[in-house]
Amino acid sequence: MAKCSNLSYDSAGVIWMENGSDLLLKGSAEVNYCARGKTYLMHITDLDPVSDAEGLESVWHWEPQTGGFDVWLEITNRGAVDFLLDTLDVLVIDPARDVLNIGSHVTQWSFYQNGWDSSSPTFVRHTVESYYTEPGTPEYHRRHSPHWDATRPNDLVSEWVTVIATRPKASDARSVLFGFVTMANQLSEIRLAIRDGSYPSLIARCHLDEVALHPGQSIRSERLWVRFGDDPLTLLEMWADRVADIAGTRPSLAPLSGWCPRHCFRDGATAQDVRTNIRSLQDYNLPLDVILIDAAYAVTVGDWLSPSVKFPDGMESLTAEIRAAGYRAGVCISPYGLAEDSALYAEHPDWVLRDEFGEPVLAWMCADTPCYVLDCTHPDALIWLETIFRRMHRHWGITFFELDHLAVAALPGCRYDPDTTRAQAVRLGLNAIRGAVGEDTFLLACETPLGPCVGIVDGLRIGPSVDPNWYPLWSHDLSLPSTGNALRNSLSRAFMHARLWQNDPDCVLVRRRGQESELVLNEMRTQVALAALSGGITIDSDDIATLRPGRLKYLRQILPPTGVAGQPIDLFEHEIPRIFVLPISHEWGSCWVAALVNWDDHTTETTVSLTDLGLPATRYHVYHYWRRRYLGVVEDRVTIRRHQPHETAVLMFKPVCDRPDLLTTTFHVCQGLMEVRSCQWDASEGLLSVMLQKRGRQFGQVICAVPDGWHAIEARVNGVKRSFVTVKRGVLSLGLTLDEVADVILTFSNGA
Repeated sequence: MAKCSNLSYDSAGVIWMENGSDLLLKGSAEVNYCARGKTYLMHITDLDPVSDAEGLESVWHWEPQTGGFDVWLEITNRGAVDFLLDTLDVLVIDPARDVLNIGSHVTQWSFYQNGWDSSSPTFVRHTVESYYTEPGTPEYHRRHSPHWDATRPNDLVSEWVTVIATRPKASDARSVLFGFVTMANQLSEIRLAIRDGSYPSLIARCHLDEVALHPGQSIRSERLWVRFGDDPLTLLEMWADRVADIAGTRPSLAPLSGWCPRHCFRDGATAQDVRTNIRSLQDYNLPLDVILIDAAYAVTVGDWLSPSVKFPDGMESLTAEIRAAGYRAGVCISPYGLAEDSALYAEHPDWVLRDEFGEPVLAWMCADTPCYVLDCTHPDALIWLETIFRRMHRHWGITFFELDHLAVAALPGCRYDPDTTRAQAVRLGLNAIRGAVGEDTFLLACETPLGPCVGIVDGLRIGPSVDPNWYPLWSHDLSLPSTGNALRNSLSRAFMHARLWQNDPDCVLVRRRGQESELVLNEMRTQVALAALSGGITIDSDDIATLRPGRLKYLRQILPPTGVAGQPIDLFEHEIPRIFVLPISHEWGSCWVAALVNWDDHTTETTVSLTDLGLPATRYHVYHYWRRRYLGVVEDRVTIRRHQPHETAVLMFKPVCDRPDLLTTTFHVCQGLMEVRSCQWDASEGLLSVMLQKRGRQFGQVICAVPDGWHAIEARVNGVKRSFVTVKRGVLSLGLTLDEVADVILTFSNGA
C-alpha cells in the first residue's frame, strides 16, 4: 500500500511526499464578492496577503495538522466600502494548471457523496458508469441541491466532506480526504468534475450568502482538512473524530429505543391509540425507553401548544401517564414551520422568511395548507422558540424532542439580520431550543443540513423516512420515503454514529405484509438487521396491540440498540454497499457479524472471501442467523446459494477453538454483543459457563461448537437440568426463555 504519512507543502499550495519525488496536489484559492454593484473574483496562488484596489485583503492559510493540512481563508476589509461575500473557495484544483494525484486514472475513481440534508441521497459515486441519475427537477434541486450550478450540471457534489478513492483497490493507489472540520458558520461543499474524460477539477467551497463585510471587519472561511491515506473508510472515521474533537459533540452514553405511532395509524393517532399501545408494551415487557408522540397531536403547524381534538385532555395529562408508566415522554414537531392557517402566523407575519418581492418563502405543503419558514434571525422569533420548548419541557415533562424539517431555515431569503448566513440561521434556532430544554434533554434532528447541528443535537436522522414499501411509490428517486432508500443512507453514514451524534435510521416496521405494509419477510428482516448492526436509535412504529407474536419476536431481537456501528466494507467498491461488518470483541474472545445484502430484485448466489470481510486469516465457524443454520467451518470463503431478493444474510463468524466454545446466541441480531455478560471455560471440570442478561422476556438458543473428541454430558439453566439437541455434527443447541437473567452451565467430557 502507498504510505502517505510523510507529507510536505510549499507556499504555493503544493503537497508532495517528503522525499519530494511524488507530487500529490497543487491548487489555489478564490474569493467571489461584490463591491459598488460590481462582481469580482480574487485568485490566490500563494500564502502572501493579496489585496484589491478597494481594500479587500485575503490571506490563504496552510497549517500542518494530524497527518495532513488544514487550509482556510481569512478576509479583511481594509477599505471604506462594504463587500458582499458570495463564496470562499478554500481550495481550487484547475486541470489547466494544477494537480490531484491518487495514483490511478480518474475513470477508476470513487467519490463519497454526502447529501445536503439527512434525507438527501448519500453513497459513493463512480466517476464513470454511475448507478445513480439525479432527477434534476426544480423541486429536487430546491430540496437536495441548494448550491446547484446550471453552468456545471454534471459535477459530483458532496456537502462538507468527501473521500476520493481508487476502484478497485490497488496496492499503489491512495485515497484523499477533503473535509471541512468546522461547520457552524457557512454551508460548505466539495465539487468534483472530470473534464474531457481525464482531467479532474475540484473546488472546496464555503458559502457566505452575500453577507456584508463592513470596513474594519474580518471573517474566516471554515477549516478544510486535506489528508491522504490508504483506507477511505478510515479517513471518513478520522474526519468524524476530528470534527467531534473540535466541536465538542454530545453523543449519549447509549442510544435510546422507543415507540412512535407515525407509521401505523393512517389518519393519525389519537390519545387513546397511544394509551392502548402503552398497555401492550407493558404487557409484552418490551425494553423501550421513549413514547414519541407524532406532530399530528397539534392543531396545526406552528401552534404547538394547542392539541387537536384527537387529544381532548391535552398533552400534559397524557405525558404524565407516559412517565408514570416508566417511559420518557417525547414529541415530534417542526419548529421552523408556520402554517398559513396558524394563530402564530396570524399574530406574527413579520417572523417569517420572505423573498426579494416580500412574499413568504414556502417551506412545504401540509396537505393543502402552505407552511412558511420561521426567520431564526428575528430576536422575537427566538424568544418564542425558547418559550414553547421551555413550557413543553417543564410543564409537559418532555425530555425527547424530534425536530423535523430543520433544513427550511437554510432556504434563501431576506432575513431580519442580513449579515447572518444560512448555516448560522439553522444553528441560532437550535441554540435557542437547547438553552430552553437544558443539557439532559435528547434532541433528535431530522431533515436538516448536517454541519450546523454538530455539538448541539444528540441524534440525527441520517436518511429518508422509512415507508411500508421497499421502493418509493412514484419513482426510483433515492431521496423519497421508502425502506430501501432509508437503509442505503444508513450504511453510507454509519461512520458518523457515536462520533458526531447517535445515528437514527428512522422507525422499524415489523408488522406483516397487508397489515398497512407492503414489505415482504425478507425486506422486513433486512430493515431490522441493518438497523441493529448500525447501533443507533431504534424506534418501532407498529400498532403493538395488533402485532402477532411471530412478528413481535423480530422487535425483541433488535432491542436494546447496541450503540456500536458496523462498517460498510465495500462502500468504495460498489455504489450501494453489500457487505456490512460488525466486529465484536469480548474479554473471552472475538467474533464478527456480517450482513450480506442482496439489493437485486432476483435470487442470486453470493460468495464472499474472508479477505472481503476484513477478517484475520484463520478457520471460522459460520452461523446463518435468519435461517438458523450452521454453515460449517470455512477458511477462505463462504457462499449463500439462494440469496433471495432484498434478503440480508446475517452471518456469525467465530474462530475455531480446540475445546468446547460458545458459538452464538439468538436473542439479538448481534448475537452475543448485548445478552452475553460473561463466558468462562473451566478446563479442570470441563464446564462452559455462560451468563446471559437482557431486558425483557424472550425465547432463544445458546449454540455451542463441540470439537471432535468432546461430548456434551449435561446442561443446566439457573441450576435446573435442561435438554439440548445436536443440530449438526460438532454443534449443539440449548433452547431457553431468557427472563432478564440466565446462568447457563454446560458440562463436557473429552473422550480421549
